Order: sequence, then C-alpha cells, then structure tokens
Amino acid sequence: MFTLEEVKKAVGGKLVSKTDTIVFTTSIEVNGISTDTRTIKERDLFIALKGENFNGNDFLGKAIELGACALLTDDENSVPDGAVAIIVEDTVHALGLLANHYRFKLGCKVIAVTGSVGKTSTRIMITEVLKTGLKVHSTSANNNNEIGMSKTILSAPEDSEVIVVEMGMRGLGQISYLTNIARPDIAIITNIGYSHIEILENKDNIMKAKMEICEGLTDGGIVAVNSDDRKLFDRCVKELTINNFIAGIQVSSDDDLPCPLILSATDVKETDTGMSFGAKLKRMGEDSEFSVPLSVGMYGEPAIRNALFAIFCAYMTGLTKTHENQQKIAEVIKNRSAMDGRGAITETAKYLVMNDAYNASPESMENAFLNFAKKAKGHRKVLALGGMLELGKFAPGLHELTGKSCASHDFDRVFITGENADDFIKGAHMVNMKLEIVKCKDTEDVRRRLEEYVRDGDALLFKASHSFGFEKVAKCFIEKGNA
Repeated sequence: MFTLEEVKKAVGGKLVSKTDTIVFTTSIEVNGISTDTRTIKERDLFIALKGENFNGNDFLGKAIELGACALLTDDENSVPDGAVAIIVEDTVHALGLLANHYRFKLGCKVIAVTGSVGKTSTRIMITEVLKTGLKVHSTSANNNNEIGMSKTILSAPEDSEVIVVEMGMRGLGQISYLTNIARPDIAIITNIGYSHIEILENKDNIMKAKMEICEGLTDGGIVAVNSDDRKLFDRCVKELTINNFIAGIQVSSDDDLPCPLILSATDVKETDTGMSFGAKLKRMGEDSEFSVPLSVGMYGEPAIRNALFAIFCAYMTGLTKTHENQQKIAEVIKNRSAMDGRGAITETAKYLVMNDAYNASPESMENAFLNFAKKAKGHRKVLALGGMLELGKFAPGLHELTGKSCASHDFDRVFITGENADDFIKGAHMVNMKLEIVKCKDTEDVRRRLEEYVRDGDALLFKASHSFGFEKVAKCFIEKGNA
C-alpha cells in the first residue's frame, strides 16, 4: 500500500524511532490502515484518533503487540519502546492527507455524492449500477464525515476503477474539507432541503454548504445537479469555474438548460409497483435515448432522479455504449429495493410494514407518505410518526407543514410523539379534521398503543428521526407479523 517514507511525506510528519537499530523508512511496508486495535491486521499502520470517549494514544502499545508496523500519533511521549512512529499535530488531518495521497496513487475515478435528502440511496444506486461493468469501492454504512470518508478511500482495493463516496455535513466548511481530500471527478448534488437548518439558519446557507463539493473537483471534472431546482442549478452555473462543467438532471421539466449535458426523464408513468420512464441525454445539442425502458419500485420524482444520477455516472464511465450494458443497468435499477430503515417494505404473514425510520426531514416525510399511500392500497393504513430533529426555530412551522402533507392522503390513524406533535396535529387538522391522530408520550407509548390497535391485514409506516428508535419498533412488528 505504502512505504513508511510515503506516509511521512504525505502527512508532513516527523519520524521517531524507539528501536535499537537504524530505521530506513523506505524499507518499512504498510499493508493497511487501522484506527481500532480490535480489527488491526499484521503490518497495518495504526493511527491514533481521539474522540469524546476514547484516546487512540492509550492503545499504541497494544497496536504494536498485535502486529502494527508503525504508529501515527500526535504524542511523541506515548510511543512505546521498540516502536517506530510518525508524529503529527493532528491525526484526523493526517488521515485525510494520507487518503488524498492514496486517491491519486490509485489513479481511479472518484464520484462524490451530497444533498439534503437521498444521498445514501443515490450513492448506493450509483455503486450498484457501476458494478455492472467496473470494479467499484464505496462508502459503507454512514461513513460520510472526515474520518469515515478518509477511511473509505484508504480501504479501496488497489484494482479499484471507481470510488463512490458520500459527503455529509452539519455546517459550513465541512464539505469543503471532504471534497479537497477526495478530489472528485464527478460531484452529485441531489437536492437542497431543510436538513441542518437549525445550524445554517436558511436554505441559501444550506445550498452554499452543499455547493462546497465543487471546490475539490479535478480539472475537467463535472458536477451533476438536480436542475428541477432552478435556484440550485443557476447558482452552479454562476459559481462553477472555467475548468469544470455542469450537467442538469431533470424529471419534471424539459428545459433547454445552458449546460453541455442534460439528462431528462421521459414518458413518466405510475405503475402498480412504482414508476416507469425513459431517459434522454442531450449532449452539445444532440439527443440520444436510453434504448431500454426503465422502472423503479418506488413512487415520486426522487426515486426517478436517483436512477438518473446513476445512469449519468454510467454514461460518464462508458457503461451505456451497448444495448446489452443498458439492459444490465435497467435491471439493477428495477431491482434496487429500498434499504432497511429507508423505506423498505416487508410483507409479513399479518402486516405490511414500511420501515422508513433511519431519519426524517420534511422532504423525506412527504416522500414516505406518498409511497406508503400507494404501496398500502387495500389495507387499513396506520402511521407511527416521531419528530424531525435539527430544525431549530423552524421546527413548529415545518412540523405543521408535514401535518398538512400527511392529511392530504387517505390514512386511517396516526400515532405521533415528539416535542412538536401538537404542531403536526394542528397542520393535519387544517386539511382534514376527520383524520384520527393519537398523541403519545414517547416511543414506548407508541409501541404499546399500536399493539392495542393494529389487526391482521393492516399496513404500518414507521417514520421519525433516528434518535426516536422507531426502527426497533418496526422490527418488533415485523417479528410479531411473522410469529
């Protein structure tokens, strides 16, 4: 993977040897990177990170005992006898510098995805589509911060042809830091929503934060944006440098945008299981149609847009050249079901359960209501809802707005908990006074009241911010439904 000399130069560190022999850093080979002694392997470089509840410097001796070839730390005094170490001021920053070095050493393409809602679903869709013809390495779980993304890059196999990373943030400057590590060839911005508005205060600042992804684009790199959001698209056009390009990805409009690449959905229709559509690419004024009909197993524009972003990445990496390849891509998109906790539908012997409890925002709530209303046709439709967090002073109004959205569908009963439950109820009853809503004390109260109410044949939707723990309640009803 590296020599220790490479590591030293990449991170700008100082060599410290507490061995009895002369150390030649060019002869020490690093086979992997580890930040956790529980998973360390022989010849790994152990990087001592710090957190609120741990200090990696406490495990330097253990790392050497378990076979680490060297250490990377900010504390020279903690280096044990017999060890070789690189000393830096900040080990998290050094991890990023090393990831940046490895990204260019691999010489593969890098695709980065950000957005207020749907970035994980989009990143996974892109990854699965590109795997039809390329060796792809991607973010796992929720590793989308300065540590997780760097570790994702550093864990890429040497034969990787594409790395797909996800970039999350809580404030300004964070995506800027990530994108300058990853240096993407393609940057994806899925949308601008209300997530993190508590800290950023308005959607313009949220857009500014997401736009930071463009700062790290390689020369000739391209940013693909949701051009149905013309404010986002126009800002990209205004701010993108002359060395980069923009592509518009659109579902609901067919605008002739001022950019070299436009990918549009065509002939969009609802089906019994989701949406069907076609795809048309306009490049420098010339149109080309995707030769295979496309479909997704979810309802609403976001599901189609996720697929279009994946098709765009396939086009940019040369995977759409043949009809056969396009068929493979269409099959992946068709079979790509929602992930557990992000809209996954489970049909048990007793109930239909939709688990969308990984997180919640006004946009994802609205998407969940739409999909649940259509997927649960013929069932009694029961909702278990928690609050949407990180909305700050906007929480009351946005919960009221979400209540209105909920009440526009034909649901039978809603069980809700959270600080802003009253705001949700107020909004819902503005639209439909007959909607039955039960205000619950907490998550456990929701579970108990659901158990008293639901019966065989019901459909249940679980949706809340992650800290409410609704995914556990959803799994409980899946188990009960199959008991």
